[in-house]
Amino acid sequence: MAKSTHYVAILFVFVLVAIPEMMMTTVEANICERPSQTWSGNCGNTGHCDKQCKDWEHASHGACHKRENHWKCFCYFECKKPENHEQKKV
Repeated sequence: MAKSTHYVAILFVFVLVAIPEMMMTTVEANICERPSQTWSGNCGNTGHCDKQCKDWEHASHGACHKRENHWKCFCYFECKKPENHEQKKV
């Protein structure tokens, strides 16, 4: 009985340490939105917008949103990191 209690205690400590560590290493991707470059007219079907953004614009996904009183198709991409143009000084 004492051994099983000991193992349960060790497992409990492991879980308390491991789970927060795993959560800290999760990286969030930044998502950027832009109006579809290939969609024309009102966007009334998010499924069609999503498919077009993926197939034609190589986006992660797409969706219809109302902006300025018009329904438009917006595509979502992983944001590109700005390039570092600084040169090393020797």
